[in-house]
Amino acid sequence: MNDQTEISPSVQKKHKMTWVISLLLGGLISEAVGFVLIRKGFEHSSSFHAFFSSTAVSHLVKTIITSPAILSGTAFEAVHFGFLLELLSLSDVSFIIPLTSLGYILTPIFANAFLHEAIPPLRWTGITLICAGVVVIMRKS
Repeated sequence: MNDQTEISPSVQKKHKMTWVISLLLGGLISEAVGFVLIRKGFEHSSSFHAFFSSTAVSHLVKTIITSPAILSGTAFEAVHFGFLLELLSLSDVSFIIPLTSLGYILTPIFANAFLHEAIPPLRWTGITLICAGVVVIMRKS
């Protein structure tokens, strides 16, 4: 008896899309958490106006390697990149990358909730327009 069961193409396609959506959600959440943690880590450091000076670069490196929030945020961004790699192995770049723009919704929500950032209505309007484009792309796929 054959241990491998044949799966119909329509079921395979449905499972593939479920897997893509699951990976996308994992990636978007890890990306948003990463951005929030990195921003949190930089809240108490001075800005880097003269970025290309050796003093500014050494200060930046010190800030990064001594901040648990920045290091954790960077780890979450690496996880996000892992999700993205898997997504790109499953489908076209022209399909996957526009989907990742849904992070433009999730990241401001996280920034508002955890960093108490105010998000003005005009910014939400722009985010909505970007996401409307994603809906158009999804309908054609």
